[in-house]
Amino acid sequence: MIVFLTLLYVGVLAVAIKMGLIKPTLFWKISPAIWMIVLFILLFLPMQWGAPSGNVNVYQPIIEIVPNVSGEVIDVPVKPLAPLESGDVLFQIDPVPFQATVDGLRAQLEAAKQDVERLDASAKAAAASVDTTKDEIEIQKSNVESAEAQVAVAENNLQQAESQRDKSLRFAEDLKGQLDAAKRELDRQRKLLAQNAGSASESDRAEAQYTNFLSQFNVAMSDARLAEQNVSGTRLTLEAEKANANAVRLRLDQLVQAELPRVTEVAREARLAADSMVGDEHTLVAKARAQLEAAEFDLEQTTVRAPAKGHVAFLSLRPGQRVASLPMRSWMAFIDHEKTEIVVSINQFALRHVRPGQDAEVTFKIYPGKVFKAKVNRIVDVNSSAQLQASGQIGALNHSDTAEPYGVILEIDDDAIDPMMLAGGASGSATIYTNSMQATHVIRRVMIRMDAWLNYIVP
Repeated sequence: MIVFLTLLYVGVLAVAIKMGLIKPTLFWKISPAIWMIVLFILLFLPMQWGAPSGNVNVYQPIIEIVPNVSGEVIDVPVKPLAPLESGDVLFQIDPVPFQATVDGLRAQLEAAKQDVERLDASAKAAAASVDTTKDEIEIQKSNVESAEAQVAVAENNLQQAESQRDKSLRFAEDLKGQLDAAKRELDRQRKLLAQNAGSASESDRAEAQYTNFLSQFNVAMSDARLAEQNVSGTRLTLEAEKANANAVRLRLDQLVQAELPRVTEVAREARLAADSMVGDEHTLVAKARAQLEAAEFDLEQTTVRAPAKGHVAFLSLRPGQRVASLPMRSWMAFIDHEKTEIVVSINQFALRHVRPGQDAEVTFKIYPGKVFKAKVNRIVDVNSSAQLQASGQIGALNHSDTAEPYGVILEIDDDAIDPMMLAGGASGSATIYTNSMQATHVIRRVMIRMDAWLNYIVP
């Protein structure tokens, strides 16, 4: 542009000299160089930050389509480069195995609901078992008291039987003495009677007395034997009562020390299992429901849909091919039309006056001869020089002497073009009109229109 203005100046100067308006002095001969210096200092140098310009690139997100599930493709209804709306079907994966999984998990969910009822019934049964054990403990305590009472009765009966036996034995011993005395008296009377020294009546009396004592002695011995048998029987009864009391006491100890803790722990575990909740739902049901929801999500993902408004750039996928949900490989390249961004690169020294909302103008090589109005959306306040690669080694601080430009996002503010229809990768140039050095804006407007017309011939 400075050359163009200088050529204009030279042309005007030549006409003025030819018409004799000025004389070709040394000053006028070197005035074109002075003119260029003045233009550069007063116009073109301030224009670099008052109306900065730079190359434009159009960026469109390219979404690599990777399905969330793996399987065999059974249908690809989409056509390459055909416009698509968000949610349109890209391709269909065979849903049969995923539907079978969903059906199985639905059955598991119903089974889990029934298991919850069983767990509650088991918990109630375990609690009833605890109550039954406690009742049995009370019964066994009563049985222990009864058995101990029976032992006391048996011990008392044994004491009485032994006392009765001892009395019978003492009585028999007394009768034995009397019987022996009566026997000696009978023998003496019989001897006297044989010697005609005694009477027959005395002998008969002594014999009757002996017979009487013998009868009493036999009765006493019989009573003593019965008493001894009674003692033996009572002792056996006492041992039996003691054995019964020990058995009852052992059962009580088993109930208190082993059975009750066991059934209590079983009841606690059963109640914990029955009351295991996540929110208002049992954990078994929640787990089965979560698995079902995951399976239903996988089933839904067998239909791969367009993530946004756009088109498929290249399509080689065909029915019968097996796809996998692996991020290492994509199966389609989807162009997102809703997030097209126009980025102009502005040198760092010229960026200080650029603010969001400022006017701008853009020209694209795919639209030669046209200039579109735009506005500054935002400044991308980072560039590739700021990125450090993760490494186990200390990076060298060998920075480039060239300051890398920053990107400025523009929004097309012109009804003559739909920003969404701009092709990704389209290039051109743009100018931002800042609030500084506004006198230079006219030159920049002329320059960008020159760029627009040059797009007809400059590739």
